[in-house]
Amino acid sequence: MTLSRSTLVVFILPTIGLLAAGCQDPLTADTKPICTPLEGEDCPTESEEGETSGGETGGNEDPGEMASDYCRHNPSADDAVGIQYQCLGDLYSSLDFTFNGDSCVDLLGAGWCEQYDGFGVGFQPYAAAEVIACCGEYDAQYADEYRRFCTYDMYQQLCITLSERLQAGVLDGSFGVFADEVAAVQVWIAQHYAECFTSLQNNNSAALPEVVSHWEIGDFGELHDLVLRIEAPTKIDGLSLPQDESEWLSCTDAQGNNDQIFEDGHTPKGGVVAGVELAASLGVELIGPSILGGTVTASAIFDAGCTPRGCAAAEFSYDNTGSQFTIEELDLFEDDPVIITNGIASLVADRVQVRLWGQAEGYEVGAPLGGAPLGYEIPAGAALFMISGLNTDGGSNRFIAANSTDIWISETRGTWTIGSFEITFEDGSGELWTVTIEDSQWDG
Repeated sequence: MTLSRSTLVVFILPTIGLLAAGCQDPLTADTKPICTPLEGEDCPTESEEGETSGGETGGNEDPGEMASDYCRHNPSADDAVGIQYQCLGDLYSSLDFTFNGDSCVDLLGAGWCEQYDGFGVGFQPYAAAEVIACCGEYDAQYADEYRRFCTYDMYQQLCITLSERLQAGVLDGSFGVFADEVAAVQVWIAQHYAECFTSLQNNNSAALPEVVSHWEIGDFGELHDLVLRIEAPTKIDGLSLPQDESEWLSCTDAQGNNDQIFEDGHTPKGGVVAGVELAASLGVELIGPSILGGTVTASAIFDAGCTPRGCAAAEFSYDNTGSQFTIEELDLFEDDPVIITNGIASLVADRVQVRLWGQAEGYEVGAPLGGAPLGYEIPAGAALFMISGLNTDGGSNRFIAANSTDIWISETRGTWTIGSFEITFEDGSGELWTVTIEDSQWDG
């Protein structure tokens, strides 16, 4: 039997998108761009995908370019090319439900149930913007049209993030005795992305630049009255582009950032905070199960320094007294394509990134005799990572998994060392996948 690339996509990617804890998020295995109900935009049929049809481009005589009054959110069969704008704004969202009479805040605290994301500001790079709009050349008279399409991508990214956050909460034990109910909700939400998007779109009660909306999810077992809210003072401030026009990205839709999610904000656990950057490139290896006669493998080299999508960096916090130690951030970005193969056929993943989800708490380790500090340890299972990438056809893949081995960290004269560790998970068939992060050096 000859295994084609399309066959490998069908078998490999749905497999790596299924996590061990019963959280099976179909979006992590969806290799196609997401198409959502939007007035005036039809999704291409299967026969049209990859073809050009010279469709509507907002009145522009040249079908190869979007007109200034035209934007596109969904994938399209036409070949109209626009400019990717980075949207600027503030998102205030919350998830609420009741469980045995207690609300989400009662059970998990406001820090988990209520989220704030300032998108397009801070350290978020243009090439990895959380919210984008794909439109023609900027013209101020169409500013509200651009903001409207920013709103659509904000809905899309929030719906994607909600499923990922629930999945992470199940894996890290946040939900305790009602984890099974939340796992069922997570699966259902991932399967009803279009309903999430449409509800947020139709229930918006504010006028631009403000956005106020909600999605009433309903009841699941002992979980009642689930609702996702976008609350005031959520707003879309505008758009931005790099000053250097050569850095502008072209687009045909707003799917190019579907590997990005809104990250949970947090404050450092310790009073001493050390921000460091990767000092030398490090290797990452993937070993999966045998699929159609060959073991699935992949390898990547994550370079030190910055890429257009971000900088390879980490942040630690601790106190001068006490043993608590926390990894606050750990981000790795790969610019070169990563080849995933079973030795017979292969596929290519672009923009692969490995990022710590939330905070990973550990402790200082002392010598058996005398207690002199030797370093810091993050126990197995304490660090959740989101691994994501884009397929060459424009689809995205994301999955969350925990470290299966301890993470050992030490510091000598300002240089930090993170020892090799593994991120291991089982797919929906009980097959084992292991991502190995090799030893790395980090400088402050």
